[in-house]
Amino acid sequence: MRKIPFSAADIEALRYWRFPHPDPRVQVRLEALYLRSHGVGNGEILHLCGISKASFHRYLAAYATGGIEELKRIEHYRPQSELQGHRATLEAAFQQSPP
Repeated sequence: MRKIPFSAADIEALRYWRFPHPDPRVQVRLEALYLRSHGVGNGEILHLCGISKASFHRYLAAYATGGIEELKRIEHYRPQSELQGHRATLEAAFQQSPP
């Protein structure tokens, strides 16, 4: 089991942010780490939070590298169209001859 020290300030921040954070995924991350900071076993955390072992280990790694701010960070997947590079040309073409 990975040993991660939790400061009193971090435990308090986890306790506070696990409910009022606007994103439910972040709430689950913070809840999982809050439970871990109180010595709850990994299996029980997985069960209570409804997460996979891999997700829990990602949360632990994120906390170990960037603290609570890293847990609160959200990166939405926003794919870019291959046509994005041709946007100006396409807009000009549609301006000249609308559909």
